[in-house]
Amino acid sequence: MDSIVQFGAGAIGRGFLGQLWTDGGYEVVYVEANPELVTELNRRREYPLRLTNESGVVTRSIQPVRAILATDTSAITDAIASCRFICTAVGVNILERLASVIAEGINERMRRSVEPLNIICCENQVRAGEKLRGYVAGALATDEATGLNMLLGRVGFVDASVGRMVPPATPALLAEDPLLLIAESYSELPIDADAWVGEIPAIPGLAPKTRFTGYVARKLYTHNGGHALLAYEGYLRGHEYIYQAAEDPALVIELEGFWNETGNALVRAYGFDIREQQAHEADLRQRFRNRALGDTIVRVARDPVRKLRRDDRLVGAALLCQGQGITPHYGARAIAAALRFDGKDDPTASQLQELVSREGVRGALFTLSTIPTDSPLATLVENAYNGAE
Repeated sequence: MDSIVQFGAGAIGRGFLGQLWTDGGYEVVYVEANPELVTELNRRREYPLRLTNESGVVTRSIQPVRAILATDTSAITDAIASCRFICTAVGVNILERLASVIAEGINERMRRSVEPLNIICCENQVRAGEKLRGYVAGALATDEATGLNMLLGRVGFVDASVGRMVPPATPALLAEDPLLLIAESYSELPIDADAWVGEIPAIPGLAPKTRFTGYVARKLYTHNGGHALLAYEGYLRGHEYIYQAAEDPALVIELEGFWNETGNALVRAYGFDIREQQAHEADLRQRFRNRALGDTIVRVARDPVRKLRRDDRLVGAALLCQGQGITPHYGARAIAAALRFDGKDDPTASQLQELVSREGVRGALFTLSTIPTDSPLATLVENAYNGAE
């Protein structure tokens, strides 16, 4: 049976991608740093996945799977040399650590075959594939020259847009089964068709798209941006779960206003059909209200310092709006709410509050996202923070 090497056996790796690849007829070979998880996956060669939507809950057995410990370079190299393709779901900050073992795998693959290798990057980061390509090229530059040549022409670094929501396993789920995850049933994975080398395999849910930059932007600004708005503004209104914020009439107005701004900006910038954009928003509106997921406000709000970068979900959306001649009133309010997030168990939240206290709203925004303190967006955010917007 053909295999797919999946770096990362966490929420997205098991809660989405494992199902996708096994439904396509592949064995999933996880590369994972958690030794207990590796042991359990190898002992059972399957894991349960609980899928939920408005129709109810279904539990699936995801198989066949196995796992390799992330320190077992020899086994990973061998798996890369013989797999159909690679996928990553480790977090963009971890990609650099994968470069050397992927480079070794490429060289070993070259010795065995002329088949191209593609690496799907499921990192919810614009140009994650480009980042990984640079890291791997650097690792190969000191290795066999033929390996670098293959990289340039025979390896595809393919961006993907992960839309399925998979909360981390709760203590109750872990007590029931250490491998059990709960996820929504949404199962489409758009990928950058233009970056793929060779023939794209026919896998249910795998959706190749041309002009992919627009799809990444829509996922980041419509999905992640709307999710973040509900989290940060929901936190200020005392909600515990995302579905509560999504059902709050006041926050429904905020979300619709934010989507109106960003949706129109996306249509202008990337040529989306307005009806398609609105249908996408309507689908998300329903999915955000999925009570069975039990997704918490503090989880979605986690790490506000990262989520306030200029290329991330809120500031990035506001800048896109401004670039398309749209004033981001609702976007500014979401940014202001994020600047107020002080979740006690989130270390970056305390850093954020110290920054705002020390430098003020405009200064903090500049430090986090290089937005000039005298810019119209800084004014909008400060006014919103002070309740004047």
